[in-house]
Amino acid sequence: MAERTNEIDVGALIENRKLGGFHWLVFALSCLILYVDGMDYTAANVGAPAILRAFHADRSAMGPVFGWGYFGMLLGSALFGILGDRYGRKFGAILGVLAYSLPALMMPLASSLQDVTVFRFLAGLGIGGVVPNTIALLTEIAPKRFRVTAVMIAFAGYSLGNATISQVAARFIPEFGWAVVFVVAGSAGVILSAVLAFLLPESMQFLAATRPDTPKLRRLLNRFAPEAEIGADTRIVLKRPANETRFSLKLLFDGFRRVATPLIWTAFFAESLTYMTLSAWLGVILEEVGLPPARAAFAFSYASASAILAIFILGRCIDRFGPKVTVFSAVLAVTAIVMLGTSGLSPSAVSGIAILALACASATHQSLNGLVGGFYPTVIRGNGVGYATGMGRISAIIGPVFVGYLFAAKLPLQLILAIVAAPDLVVAACCYGLSLLQKKTAAEVAAMQAAAPALSTG
Repeated sequence: MAERTNEIDVGALIENRKLGGFHWLVFALSCLILYVDGMDYTAANVGAPAILRAFHADRSAMGPVFGWGYFGMLLGSALFGILGDRYGRKFGAILGVLAYSLPALMMPLASSLQDVTVFRFLAGLGIGGVVPNTIALLTEIAPKRFRVTAVMIAFAGYSLGNATISQVAARFIPEFGWAVVFVVAGSAGVILSAVLAFLLPESMQFLAATRPDTPKLRRLLNRFAPEAEIGADTRIVLKRPANETRFSLKLLFDGFRRVATPLIWTAFFAESLTYMTLSAWLGVILEEVGLPPARAAFAFSYASASAILAIFILGRCIDRFGPKVTVFSAVLAVTAIVMLGTSGLSPSAVSGIAILALACASATHQSLNGLVGGFYPTVIRGNGVGYATGMGRISAIIGPVFVGYLFAAKLPLQLILAIVAAPDLVVAACCYGLSLLQKKTAAEVAAMQAAAPALSTG
């Protein structure tokens, strides 16, 4: 009789597992994290016209508000990615939720645009910080065949948060003022942080990589796979290359990642120039082309809701066909954004084109979030995602501020929109390159696996 093995490889156990209740709990809570994150992020975007009216400011004055908010997201992406890799995905996620919720609750105290800018910078730390930890957690719990879809399902919650706060803006800003959107988002975040403290499980791959002997890991594995009968004498491991046991920056460029990481960083940088800038200024743009404030807010809401469907479709297609699918959503986004500036459009046509533009741009954005975690191993995943999203945060600082200058220069709206849309063409090229790289790498791995038996018997 063969000796019974007393070792469990957490990575293999998770990768080959069918979807179950444990998965759906993590997916649902991750979706809630990003739902409230989306509410807080979009609160400034849909509140921008009312904020400008309240402080009697020119529309270009929102550029620094957006820019400092995105600078906070940049710092938050890097800082909370490090915290997540050191102390756990759960710790990083909960701290991030509190970091974006408490400044939002302070918004009613703002007495100037400078105060608004400070609070948005502080909130930006948390808004950017929850993303790397949530992506890492989802990537480390989902089966390989469902990994991109899982991340993008959770990011559908982000779009739903965008849609929800847009509805709040349309219905309640006229009565309660611009700060109501921040109070709603901040209150939801404080409640959510308490829920996460009790219900959100830690990443089992993270625990296996950093604290394999902790009883918490055994409890989680027994919940996740009760039939495995993991006891006190079971040795729990996470098998990975010997050089991937602790983080170093060079691991981001090791092997095939010397090509993948620059492509990913370029894609994130270019894509945020389009998506973050469009979402920041869309409320102002819609009023610029003639939509009344309430209708502009509703159009933003419907566009965010439509993004959910686009994200679901794109996520499943990427899992099946690879990153090249993102080329189609990026090209559609470019086309719709440029069309939005066409003169003489009816209000219904403007709303329809805006919905298509934001839905496609959002799906393109979330596709990168879905892809990035799969290119990095557990020990560097939080940092890998954090650095990649940080590239996007850098361009998100530049884009909205630059568009503020373009508005101040009185350039034609369609020219401004063409400038906003153009970087998504770079995204399309990068995603096509990542698809070719992924295909080549998979072929090399398959060839090595096929050669291994022959070498062992030769």
